Amino acid sequence: MANRAETTKRKSQKVIIVMPAHNEEQTIGSVIDRAKKYGTIIVVNDASSDNTEKEAKKHGAVVITHKVNRGLGGALKTGFAEALKRKADVIITLDADGQHEPEEIPKFLEGIKLYDFVLGARALNKYPFKKRFGNFFLNVATNLISGTYLQDTESGFRAFRRSALEKLYLKSERYQIAIEIVFEVGRNNLSYTNVPIRVPVYVQGVGVIDGIKNFGFLLYRRKRNFKDYVQDFKYVVRHWLKNGRITTYAKKKLGV
Repeated sequence: MANRAETTKRKSQKVIIVMPAHNEEQTIGSVIDRAKKYGTIIVVNDASSDNTEKEAKKHGAVVITHKVNRGLGGALKTGFAEALKRKADVIITLDADGQHEPEEIPKFLEGIKLYDFVLGARALNKYPFKKRFGNFFLNVATNLISGTYLQDTESGFRAFRRSALEKLYLKSERYQIAIEIVFEVGRNNLSYTNVPIRVPVYVQGVGVIDGIKNFGFLLYRRKRNFKDYVQDFKYVVRHWLKNGRITTYAKKKLGV
């Protein structure tokens, strides 16, 4: 009965899952098979040199292929445009490399009922120290500049309401897209929360140098003076102390 009720709820809203992919032939089929019961899968094949496109089509995804590699940002923007064109009510982004578990998508579908934007927060205790330190630094910097208090701002597992995604002005073509999304959430005063997610596979992802470049990109996006940064810092600290890792309201409503 519970599964039938969940299916009925999902049918009342159009869910599209955007999956950027570059040379992911080994993992993409399994990810699609596990995710497609939650919504339509749009794979943006970013000029892969392997059989990513073939595997994605074989497992039932809609595939858009870039002839030239445009990077993560370019792939996501292509996927977002297609999702909006298809009149999606909820847009979810999911990595094709197996580091996200599609079975956790219901957490995001519950969260999006209450918030404009939901971001998955990984438990990074098993990650290398360099990765944890870099993640901490980038979280602080991103929240400081964006006026938000989100955890794991680099996470690629996220959900948007259609109305929220339509407001975002995204310029990045590369990895900066992750923190640019957070920046735009803050700039547009959207409501947001984190949900905890598991990470069964460690993928190296963005390095320290990339993190510094990302921070520079945010500084470029938002021209600020010292007083503005002081006010943002107070805002971030106040909300972190009040709400902790995940907002109390989200814990209560989402049961996490």
